[in-house]
Formats: sequence, structure tokens, C-alpha cells
Amino acid sequence: MPDRFTDYDDDVRQLVLDFEATILKGQTQFFDVDELEVIIDYYLEVNDREPLQAAVEYAERLYPDSSSIRLRRAHLLIVDNRYDEALQMMLDLRQREPDDTDVLYSLGVAYGAVGKSDEAIRCYLAASADGWELGRIYTNIAEEYFKQANYAKSADYYQKALLTDSYDSGTLYGYLEVMEIQGAMHDAVDRFQHFLMDHPYHKDAWYCLGRSCQSIGLYERAVDAFEYAIAIDRHFLSAYEELSCCFELQGRLGEAASALARMLEVDSQRSYVYRQLGALYARADKLETALMYFRSAVETDPADASAISQMAICYLHLNDIPMAVSTVKQAMRVDPENAEALFSAALVSDAMGHTEKASEYFDRLIVGGNYTEQHCRLYTSFLYHHDLLDVMIPFAEESLDMYPHSTFYSTYLAAAYYRSNRYNKARSRMLDAHVPLLLELCPSIGENPLFVDVLQAAEQQQNTLK
Repeated sequence: MPDRFTDYDDDVRQLVLDFEATILKGQTQFFDVDELEVIIDYYLEVNDREPLQAAVEYAERLYPDSSSIRLRRAHLLIVDNRYDEALQMMLDLRQREPDDTDVLYSLGVAYGAVGKSDEAIRCYLAASADGWELGRIYTNIAEEYFKQANYAKSADYYQKALLTDSYDSGTLYGYLEVMEIQGAMHDAVDRFQHFLMDHPYHKDAWYCLGRSCQSIGLYERAVDAFEYAIAIDRHFLSAYEELSCCFELQGRLGEAASALARMLEVDSQRSYVYRQLGALYARADKLETALMYFRSAVETDPADASAISQMAICYLHLNDIPMAVSTVKQAMRVDPENAEALFSAALVSDAMGHTEKASEYFDRLIVGGNYTEQHCRLYTSFLYHHDLLDVMIPFAEESLDMYPHSTFYSTYLAAAYYRSNRYNKARSRMLDAHVPLLLELCPSIGENPLFVDVLQAAEQQQNTLK
């Protein structure tokens, strides 16, 4: 069993254990305000709700007028999603302690929780005046700018956070995400390399560098970065998966499989690893090998509905409809709300010509919220090819908001708007469309003189990007 105090010093450990002995065993122990703050902060950080509640109530009985204890009561309200109450309590505290940077910081958290990003940013900036915990403050500001889709400002503050001594791994991943959205991965590579000069044993930084290099085709550098991350922490499962992905992108299937297989040495979830190996071979159209690994996943864990579902899709591609139907039914018996089960049920139903049933399964998948971009793409394609354009258009627009750099949704939207005689909308999407796919979806658009100029502009733009 892991030590819950691994990241804490001996003083924190002893205070928490003494408090728990006092509460649970009725022992007598005196705690001053500072000690109770440490105890409450520990429970806040490890997100242990019940002892957190007990610690706050205990502190309030001893020190009912303490502003620092009231502040922690407000944090407990945030943990309980009672944001409006927390905000009001912090506003009251600010009137009593207008220059207290802890109150200002916490007020920023509360404003952010209720969607008031501008107010949150102002509070965080005011809280930064004493120079304490700047990494955490700058990261929070970056997150608020991210909510506003102000990605340039978000990236700036993530960079500021990384230059402090109080950043955390979330800062690295947040910076990676915002740079991906901006398409500025060359800059991300430079930033992570610079960061690693000062922090050469930071596994998350190596991982983020690998992701950045991989996204711009620097595959060998990405492989090295992922291997460094694994060398630092051999249980870093995401690094194995990205290493495998990197090999797969290069067409090095055997090495991609080997990278995943290495996870079997460190991960107890063997079914998951077998399922990932099956998915790898399925993407490479090695369906019999994929089925072998999916079967291994199910033998290891008979309740692995995702593996069963992917077996069904393999049978579908092998044109073995009876086995596909049988396997889908098995997946649905195991977990009728599993995303992969619903997805495979939709594909099998569509292949059998049961359009309404397929649509029902897709709807359940999307409403459930546990879907991937692959699911979104195939649902978009399904709706388009079945002429369900009134459903497809709003869904594709929402998907484009989620995946703003995808030409897939712009292409389908351009075709759908054209077929709906909404020519201005079609033109607005065509500039970001993939022209060959657009002409395949809607050949008549290439014969319409009204669209010759925008098709040429789209082709020229894509050639420039290449």
C-alpha cells in the first residue's frame, strides 16, 4: 500500500496522525491555528473529503474568529461545489482583510469556478504582489485565459509559470495543450528543450517534448524523449503508448507493438495492454492478429466490453456479419452503456441496413459523452451519407469547435451546406476543407462556376501548408 505522506515532510505526517488520533481515538492534543491550517491544507491537497470536513469543524470550534480558518471553510465549500456560498464568504473575508494575498488567491479560485474569468484574473494578479507561489498563480491565470479562448495570453502565462520554482506538472501539460491548439509546436519544442536544461530528470517534461516533436514529424527525437521519460519512471504508461504511436506513424509496426508489449512488464492491467495491441494491428489492417490480441484481452478480463466491441468491428471488416452481430450482442450484455459497445452496435446495424437502429446507438453514444474523435468522425459520415443533414450540420459544427484544426469537419460542412443550398455558408467552410474529399462527397460542387475561385484558393492554401 503506497505511503500517503510520500510528498510531505515528517512534521506534516506527525500533525495529521496526531489529529486523526485525537478525532478517532479521543486522545487529548492541543493544536494551534498554524498547525490546524497545515492539517486542513493536507486534506485539501489529497482531496480526502471526510477528514477535511472534520478538521474544518474542529478548527472552527477552537478558533471561531480566525480568518484563515474561515478561508479554509470556503475551500471546503468549493470542494462541495457550493461555489456561490464560497464566493460570498470570500468577499466578506476580503472586506476584513483587503490586502491578504491568500484571500485574494482563493477569491480568484471562486470566481473562476463560477465562470467569472476576468474577475478571477484580477484577483490572481493582485495575489501575485508578494511574489509567493507565482507558479501556481500564473498557471491559474493561464487556465482562465484558456477558458476565454485567448490562447496567446494563456501560453504567455504558462511560460511565466515554468520560469518559477513553484510550477507543477499540470503547467507543462497545459502549455502543451495550448501550443497544440495554436499550431505552434516548433516553439513548444524549443521551450521544453530549454526547460529540460534546468530540469533534466523531469519525466513529464520529456514526455511533453516527445509529444511536441512527434506532432511536427521529428520522430527520432520524439522516440528519444519518450525513452528518457520511461528511463526516469518505468511505470510511465502514457510514455509507452506515445512511443508506440510514434513508431506507428513511421510505419514501424513491429517496434510499435514491442513498445506496447513492454507495458506488460509493469502494468497489472494486462487486458488493457492486449486491447491496445489489438487496436494497433486493427489500424494496420492485420485483422486476424488483432482478433488474437482482443481474444487475449477478453480471456484476461471477460468483462472487457471495449475489447469485445472491437472484435465485432474486426469481424465486420472481414465481412463476417453473423460473428459481428453475435459479438456485439455479447458486448452489450456485458455493458450496454459502454462507448465502444454502442459504437460497434451502430456500425453493425448500419452495415445490416438498419439505419434507424444505428442512429439510435449513435445518439446514445453521443449523449453519454464518453466518445472519441473517431466516433465523431464516423457519426458525421453516417449522418451525411444517410442525408440526415439537419442533424449532421449542428453536430459537425460542435465537433469543429472541439477539434478546430481538423479539415474533416470543414469538408463535410461545406458539402452539407452546398447540398442544402446555403452557398454562403458552404463558401465559408470551403477554405479550410480538404478539396479531394470535398469533390468526392459532392462532385457537383466542382462543376459550379460560383465555387471555382474558392476551390482554387483552398487548394492553394493547402499546398502552402504542405
